[in-house]
Amino acid sequence: MKNLKEKIRKFLTAGPEVKTLQSESDESQWKFYSGIVYLTLRRVFHYFILIAFFGLFLLIGFGGGYALGIVRNQPIPTISELNHQINHAQNSATLYYAGNKKIATVRPDTVTKKASESELTPLVKNAVTATEDENFYIHKGVLPKSLVRAVLSELTGVGVQTGGSTLTQQLVKMQFLTSQTTWRRKVTEMFYAHKIEKHFSKEDILRAYLNAAPYGKNNRGENIVGIKTAAEGIFGKSISELNLPQAAFIAGLPQSPSVYTPYRLNGKVKSDLDLAMRRKDIVLFRMYRNGDISKKAYLAAKKYDLRADFLAPEKAPKQKKQSGYLYNLVMNKSASLLAENLIEQDGLKVSDVKQDINRYNQYLTSATELLHQKGYHIKTTIRKPLYQTMQQVVKQNKYGQDRTSRDFDSSTNKWVNTTEHVENGSVVIDNATGKVLAFSGGVDFKNSQINHAFDTYRSPGSSIKPYLVYGPAIEHKLISSQTAIADFPTRFGNYIPTDYNSTVENRFISAQEALSKSYNLPAVNLYSKLVNDKNINLRQDMKKLGLNLSKSEFENLGLALGGTDYGFSVADNASAFSNFYNNGKRADPYYIEEIQDPSGRVIYKHKQDSQKVFSTGTSYIMQKMLHQVVTKGTASSLTGTLKFDYKNLIGKTGTSNDYRDIWFNGSTPGITISSWMGYDNFYGHSYNLDSNSSETNLNLWVNIANALYKEDPSIFKLNDAPTRPRSVYKNRVLARTGTLPGTVSYDGDNIDLSGKKTTALSLSPAPNATARFGIGGSTKDYNLFYDYLEGKNNDYGKVLIYTGKTISKKKNINGLFSVADGSTSENAKNYYGKNHEVYRESNNNSSSSTNRNVGANDEQARSTGQGGNNNSSSTTRSTTSTREASSSQNNRSESSNANEANEVNSNISPSESAPISGSASTEATAGDAAADNAPTAP
Repeated sequence: MKNLKEKIRKFLTAGPEVKTLQSESDESQWKFYSGIVYLTLRRVFHYFILIAFFGLFLLIGFGGGYALGIVRNQPIPTISELNHQINHAQNSATLYYAGNKKIATVRPDTVTKKASESELTPLVKNAVTATEDENFYIHKGVLPKSLVRAVLSELTGVGVQTGGSTLTQQLVKMQFLTSQTTWRRKVTEMFYAHKIEKHFSKEDILRAYLNAAPYGKNNRGENIVGIKTAAEGIFGKSISELNLPQAAFIAGLPQSPSVYTPYRLNGKVKSDLDLAMRRKDIVLFRMYRNGDISKKAYLAAKKYDLRADFLAPEKAPKQKKQSGYLYNLVMNKSASLLAENLIEQDGLKVSDVKQDINRYNQYLTSATELLHQKGYHIKTTIRKPLYQTMQQVVKQNKYGQDRTSRDFDSSTNKWVNTTEHVENGSVVIDNATGKVLAFSGGVDFKNSQINHAFDTYRSPGSSIKPYLVYGPAIEHKLISSQTAIADFPTRFGNYIPTDYNSTVENRFISAQEALSKSYNLPAVNLYSKLVNDKNINLRQDMKKLGLNLSKSEFENLGLALGGTDYGFSVADNASAFSNFYNNGKRADPYYIEEIQDPSGRVIYKHKQDSQKVFSTGTSYIMQKMLHQVVTKGTASSLTGTLKFDYKNLIGKTGTSNDYRDIWFNGSTPGITISSWMGYDNFYGHSYNLDSNSSETNLNLWVNIANALYKEDPSIFKLNDAPTRPRSVYKNRVLARTGTLPGTVSYDGDNIDLSGKKTTALSLSPAPNATARFGIGGSTKDYNLFYDYLEGKNNDYGKVLIYTGKTISKKKNINGLFSVADGSTSENAKNYYGKNHEVYRESNNNSSSSTNRNVGANDEQARSTGQGGNNNSSSTTRSTTSTREASSSQNNRSESSNANEANEVNSNISPSESAPISGSASTEATAGDAAADNAPTAP
């Protein structure tokens, strides 16, 4: 580098010094130095010219190479494709089912009539070419300055302007591309223009331009495209009947149709037409300059009173609005995706633009206009046979009673009669890909245009339990499928949750049974353990499931029962549930596969994004547990009416407070079908469903599943259930404790825990016997358990029901509950059947457990207090009421009471949502069924 600098210095200073030359010169000092300056400037100028030529050479090479690179990335249209696009192009988008079966062609927002070659007069042709492209018959489609402008735009960052484009380029922009002014689009435009000029005659190109150009509005206020439409809609004449000023006026419109059009939206003539008339005069002048008309004709045409020729306003005919659940869904999403594409074309970040709602709405409006004006192709994942089958099933189903009322409509300031119908939202998602294969947006679009599958958000009820509570508990090795969880009267601060219909099981329940029967207290106890004792961050897992909940929602125990602020959509719920049959991964649900622009170029292609939420082992265990929901739990009524093998069917029901929302998520190895029922509850209504609505929704789900299976059994993949992973342990544990047998010490006594065993699935070895074996149990609860275990006649295992007494922090919680008719849960079936309404305490149970916009839940008792996080479970049992066993009995074997204890733990009545037929099964049987055909533990 040092040598280089020295060489440059020597080159610049080589030769004799100026002073030496001046002393040897015969010229005067002034002449000498003037000559030196002249020679120096001349040499500098020569160097500048050489550098400029070299720079221009580099610029041309760079621009040409860069343009070639862009062109290579563009799809090369065939001659037939070019012909179709310029002469037979659609003026609006087309929507497709999967497999390119047409859903609909979007009705264009323009009126178009195409002119034949014989209809185009020399007068019209001359007016257009003189105004828009005076070199039209000379150039080859592109002017060199266009390429220079595009390259300079890239180098300087200044946007490309469309002024100066040839008619051929304008035709390309109208028929193939968007109106975005990016240099990439400009280069593509030139490439297409050159190819069109190569294969089509000038007359063909001009005719195509005149048929595609926009001409503002006609006398009905309709947007018009094509010169024939303009002649008829503005002057009421054919093209051949147009005089010179009329032809000039029409020829000037395409430059800025909205500015120069003579008509308003209502079809009335504008009061101020100065700009339009100036534009007409410019067209006339250019025709005169080109020699197309004489000076006399030019001057006469300028003076012509054109306003008198405009047609009088007419009323536009009414057109039936295109709508429907599928059409609206696809159009709205397509507009959103296309808007993002336009933003990116402008070199902006979508996230930044969306922060400015007004700016984003401008892009959204532009995208919507493009869908109505250009031939985009929108390809979806929706399968036509499945979708149509689903609509038919939903329409034929019976849902419940209509609700009629008289309400004040604030938008019209009038009282109106309204009738609300029970609505449904259902969706079918492919587990592995997230593709939405079919959906039902509602029972009848005429009654409600809200898409209940994607656009309504409702309390998920107990359908949230699998992926919020039980899945994470298994994943973090907190429970096995048979871990005992407390279901006793419990106060969490001021929050006193109960099971269905304000009852409490008053016993320890296995995780398997608690989930299948959808008991609430075990779910709350387990959730409390996860977030309070273990400090497990469930928020991250829920985000991976596509469910964004606030920190405050996670802090409220009512979330375990579906108490969210805003709720979930059916698609959200289905997507979250689908992970269990996708190895713990959730694939983002989607229904737009691809978008092609009018030229056939793919401008959007869905990219699959999967989130790993649970391990394969957790997924497997949850499959086995959730299978019990449909065989022995709250959805067991399905099995009698399903027309396919349900050995690998899993599911979960959900009910929000007072039957406000009814859910069922059901999955096979291939697909997840989710169904919701409820009222829209407009005008502040709070209509609730009938008490048998859970069965109504299950029947609907069965009908949908059976119909879809008949249409295409392959999507269910019924025989693709995974085998047990090596990470999953299969252990034999005690049915009543979920632990291994053994001797434990409790309250000074040694107790031998033994008896009937069941199979537990977990991600860790079976826990050893321990006195406090359950999750959420208090000292009082264990006292009750061990007293019963040793033969004391107490209320363990007897269903308790809330008495309706006023809650007080000072009041012992035991005083709030009493035994339901003094019966054990096996003999209390009627309290879970048709007579359950006897125990509905509507006056005292009205408060929500979360006091939120979306109430908690479930199959369900309503809360008897407000939310809280502290589990007051430190009650000390009274020594006067405990078992009084002799010291010789303390060490005795449990076998004498094993059968009795197992009988109580086995013969448990289901909740109301569970059919009575499921009540005869035992915990041991349920556990064994959950692990059928599983290999031995690792």
